[in-house]
Amino acid sequence: MRINYFQYLRQKSGIDSLDERDRKVLFWGAVFVCCFLVLQLGILPFWQARQHLGKSIVRKKEELVTIRRLQNEYRKLKAEEGGIYEKVKLRSTDFTLFTFLDTRAARVGVKKMIQYMKPSTEEGEGNLREFMVEMKLQGVGLKQLVEFLLAIESEKNVVAVKRIAIQENGARKGTLDVVLQVTTYELKAEK
Repeated sequence: MRINYFQYLRQKSGIDSLDERDRKVLFWGAVFVCCFLVLQLGILPFWQARQHLGKSIVRKKEELVTIRRLQNEYRKLKAEEGGIYEKVKLRSTDFTLFTFLDTRAARVGVKKMIQYMKPSTEEGEGNLREFMVEMKLQGVGLKQLVEFLLAIESEKNVVAVKRIAIQENGARKGTLDVVLQVTTYELKAEK
């Protein structure tokens, strides 16, 4: 049955009526088309998928390195937070940053130079809440500023200067205007 079908196709196509040269051209044309189809439908998609997979592997390795670095940073921060949490728990219950800054300013002699003190809080994850006071000192000397900074930064009370902006006072030569953001942490209220 197959032979009859192929003979039928040969008769209908007229291949047998072609001369030798035309048959060779037809044969090599068919080989070229078959090779082109194999290349386009089989080899090139496989090669492109392999290249894409290789790039994807490189990208995922870079992401893994980044994730591990961030994981280490997170663990380090969690360990520091645990230390901060313990220090805040040990601090006296009546501690307030506002009062702490006010008493230290009086002790150093810069209380009269305070223009304003603005408290604010920022909720965070975990058991701690960040409490911040922004304060402006006007007309303070460099020596007084250094003494005040040394007086307020306290590892025991978990008080740190988060940001500081210093500029020369325009009215009094040799003095500075300073804006400080001082932070500490408080325990969140139990619910």
